[in-house]
Amino acid sequence: MSGTPLQEVYTRFSSKIDEDLTGKESLIYEYLLSAKSKIYKIITHSLEFILDTPISPATVSYDGSFITILDQDEIELLALQMKYESYARYEAYLLALRLRVGTKDFNSLPNKKQELDGIQNSKRLLKIEIDDLKQQFNDYKYD
Repeated sequence: MSGTPLQEVYTRFSSKIDEDLTGKESLIYEYLLSAKSKIYKIITHSLEFILDTPISPATVSYDGSFITILDQDEIELLALQMKYESYARYEAYLLALRLRVGTKDFNSLPNKKQELDGIQNSKRLLKIEIDDLKQQFNDYKYD
């Protein structure tokens, strides 16, 4: 019996964001790796996974399965952490843009200051949600 398909986590993550990531499978995979590195100590089940063999040597597969079946709350935590990673990436982009053009010019660009403020606030709120869910893992003991 194989474990939870990676696609289940990818789908949960995709349902939480507004961005169309079609054709950006490698980016989603990188979000998964980052999320995994930040939560593996908290959850009960292993986050080790096996990728499917690519169709041809010229392609890369980001599909596969975890070696265990993850609980829904573990999938949720992975997806939330992936969302946090996507926010951090966009925040880094906006901060780099501000550094490149200067704060005054950045603030005069249409909506950029509001975007940065919004992403930083969203990141802060998401961190609280993630921390609350992590705390539930500490409070709830699996059999």
